[in-house]
Amino acid sequence: MLDSANLEEIKKVKELGLLGGVTTNPLIIKRGLKESKYRGEFLTLAKKILDLAEGKPVFFQAVGHSAEELEEQAERIYEKLRKYGNPHIKIPFNPSLGKKDDVYAGIEAIRRLKGKRIPILATAVVTPTQAFLAALAGADYSVLMLRPYDNIVAEELGLKLADDGFLDDNQVARECAKKDKTLPNSFFTSGIDTLRRVNRIFKRNNLETKLLIAGIRNVVQLSTVLEEGVDSVTLPYKVFCNIFPHEGTRRFIRDTYDGCPKMYRRFLRE
Repeated sequence: MLDSANLEEIKKVKELGLLGGVTTNPLIIKRGLKESKYRGEFLTLAKKILDLAEGKPVFFQAVGHSAEELEEQAERIYEKLRKYGNPHIKIPFNPSLGKKDDVYAGIEAIRRLKGKRIPILATAVVTPTQAFLAALAGADYSVLMLRPYDNIVAEELGLKLADDGFLDDNQVARECAKKDKTLPNSFFTSGIDTLRRVNRIFKRNNLETKLLIAGIRNVVQLSTVLEEGVDSVTLPYKVFCNIFPHEGTRRFIRDTYDGCPKMYRRFLRE
């Protein structure tokens, strides 16, 4: 899937026959509006995205803090867009920001919306147990976000991750040894570590919820994720584009094209 609200990006991936769906959130929509200088109504933009997706899932996020707000927004989004394609609604696992907010609002909203047969993705999921509870509540998808977890571990270790950086277990172990530091018991090693654990939990419990991996920052991390075996990944357009160029590919093309015999070139032309 493509993590974008930029119509040109979505159109390009679709033309390549590689568009499995589109994921958005308010920040992605804001960035897409800025990049494309879109000035129309959001409904028109959403309809265009759904049209490009051709029946594949397109995800839009509710932004309420209570179960009632989330449920109401989800129903409104779904009813406005369902005639134009296959909208799915993203519900934050826990939308609370302060002590007065309900930490259970997301799970309650997912449970209610499941009963209304509205397709739901649980978002803001960063731990295996959160993904497990979202699945038990009835979410059709649970998105595991790798980058937010890596950021937290990096801060704990005093590391600064580049925009395209990510953590793996070996790197974290080296940093802990170098700094004579131990991660708190409540911490997993990295985003990739949480993915491995979620995968085992879902498989051992035969959960029907599909696991969608987000927060992938480069093609090496993408390869690691794919090795683990997941239902879906969603990629920023920049990461998608970075799959194609590689020095090894360039050298092979240069050598085989430069070394092409004249008789073979004549054969190709005639």
